[in-house]
Amino acid sequence: MTLPTPNLDDRAFQDFVDEGKRLLQRRAPEWTDNNVSDPGVTLIETFAYMVDQLVFRLNQVPDLHYIKFLELLGESLRPPSAAYTTLEFTMTVPQADDVVIPEGVEVSTARRGTSSPVVFTTNEPLVITSVEIKSMLSQPNGGAFSLVEPSLNGGADQAAFSPSPTAGDAFFIGLSKPAAGCIIEFEIDSRIDGIGVDPLRPPRVFEAWDGQTWYPVELISDTTGGLNRRGTIRLYVDAHQLSSLGSIEAAWIRCRIVEAQGDQPTYKSSPTIHSISVATIGGRVSASHCQIVVNEMPGRTSGTPGETVQLSRYPIVSEQAELTIELSSPDGWQIWTRVESFANQGPEDRVFTLDAVSGTLRFGPLIRMEDGTARTYGATPEAGSTVRVPVYRAGGGVRGNLDTGSLRLMRTTVPFVARVTNIVPAIGGVDAESVEDLKARAALLVRARDRAVSTGDFELLVQRAAPSIARTKCLPGSEVGSPGTVLVLVVPDIPDGRVPFEVLRPSQEVLDSVKTFIDERRLVGTTVRIEPPRYLGMAIAARIALSAGVSAPDVFRRADLAIANFIHPLRGGYDGNGWPFGRDISVGDIYGVLQKVPGVSYLEVVRLIPVDAVTEQRAEPTDRIVLETHDLLFSFPSDFQVVQQ
Repeated sequence: MTLPTPNLDDRAFQDFVDEGKRLLQRRAPEWTDNNVSDPGVTLIETFAYMVDQLVFRLNQVPDLHYIKFLELLGESLRPPSAAYTTLEFTMTVPQADDVVIPEGVEVSTARRGTSSPVVFTTNEPLVITSVEIKSMLSQPNGGAFSLVEPSLNGGADQAAFSPSPTAGDAFFIGLSKPAAGCIIEFEIDSRIDGIGVDPLRPPRVFEAWDGQTWYPVELISDTTGGLNRRGTIRLYVDAHQLSSLGSIEAAWIRCRIVEAQGDQPTYKSSPTIHSISVATIGGRVSASHCQIVVNEMPGRTSGTPGETVQLSRYPIVSEQAELTIELSSPDGWQIWTRVESFANQGPEDRVFTLDAVSGTLRFGPLIRMEDGTARTYGATPEAGSTVRVPVYRAGGGVRGNLDTGSLRLMRTTVPFVARVTNIVPAIGGVDAESVEDLKARAALLVRARDRAVSTGDFELLVQRAAPSIARTKCLPGSEVGSPGTVLVLVVPDIPDGRVPFEVLRPSQEVLDSVKTFIDERRLVGTTVRIEPPRYLGMAIAARIALSAGVSAPDVFRRADLAIANFIHPLRGGYDGNGWPFGRDISVGDIYGVLQKVPGVSYLEVVRLIPVDAVTEQRAEPTDRIVLETHDLLFSFPSDFQVVQQ
């Protein structure tokens, strides 16, 4: 299917005739003969015919002219966007000293056939910190701290909580150093004294201090059955800071008892700790599908205005607005700044533009003025200056959108690292824009013209700033209860089906880049908030009668996938364009989805279960979930049962 041609003027012959008659009635009211035989009407039709032909020719502007018009407007092709993910590095054995995984470590997929592997690069250094236990404390709900010393001084078993544990009781472990970004493994020898809890779902959470507050950390695994037997507990600690508790300064992690949910049993007595040890066994760091090029010297300048320099790696991935270059001079290296246009630059401004698709750097041009003088827009580099690019990222594209566990091969040697993998899908990869795509969005570009005024302008400009943003929704301040504020909700490009909750938030680099881009184009006095939507988790509980001869697990799997796709943020809903913002969902919607699943005979009962998207705590089943204007749905695994026939 060919792309639609922009219709620059949609008026036809009869429209021009009618408009001419209306104007004639205003300018010459004494003329009242509108018959087609009247000479005046003949003249109107003649001019309408000529204008109609002119409009037809205008709408048939050759592609070359059309592209040149877009160049005059300062438009260019969007660069590719790099997919991003989180890599988890696992150590061979815990080390006595810190292990540093530097920025720029390359990890790739396995080679398949003749296709080249997909390579990701770490975006920042990761320090796997070697830690020891400095102290341990116990605190009943709202009470005083007491020291726990079983593993430190060889003492007897000690209780982790109060004798009759209640919600709010906490057990604190103080580490010698913060372990931000690390996977910590506690080896605990605890006794079977915490009687009453379900070993698979004890009522407790693990939290760490980030310098401002206690926040829940990810529990990777727990083989202690809720501190009731010897085993290990693995936690991933994101942010971590030193703090003082009970006059002891340490990097604290705590285990806190919470209220039991539903039929969840709670502790009847406190578990006791015989010994405990700690080790960091790995860490996590963000990575992108790109190649980091450091200190490239693409050439020397000739000293002529408008000179271009070609980079060796291209296309350049988007979200690099702060990219700079350095030019040699007698006074050392001079920093030159990237700009989008030379229009407002003075003759002494050290600026350049970058065509991210072709990898071409361009310096300011020399323009001949009307009075015959010449002016440079942007400084001209001295002849013989060496150009150096400190760092830039090249690559990107849809090839980087990978499933969980696809990245497994270390292409950069790092001591003491046993294995690596991506723990979430790699998302956000978008190819460079084609000329046809640019032409298709030209009409919208002309309407906004780099000014964020209406809600539609914000939505258009956000997607222009970050190609990895697949869906936007702009809400004025009147709808979010904050006049003068514009809320822009963004959804990254994510795969079909059920995805981890973490991938629904664009990377901080993307959000910062979009914020900078919009700040330069918003109205003065307007506050812009750019953030993901609020996601309301939902699970389904249903009793399903199956058709004869079908496999229940297969039907349940198809049914679960159908529900996840139905409320998908990008491809869900009845029109396939994503679940509408703020649209409520009822059991009637789910009935319609499940009845279409092959192998489903009929449905006996369907209930919606609201789920907290962060804590995954489930509320009471209901028939309807109500959403606000800035809400979307997020699918959790469903609970299906077979109707006995």
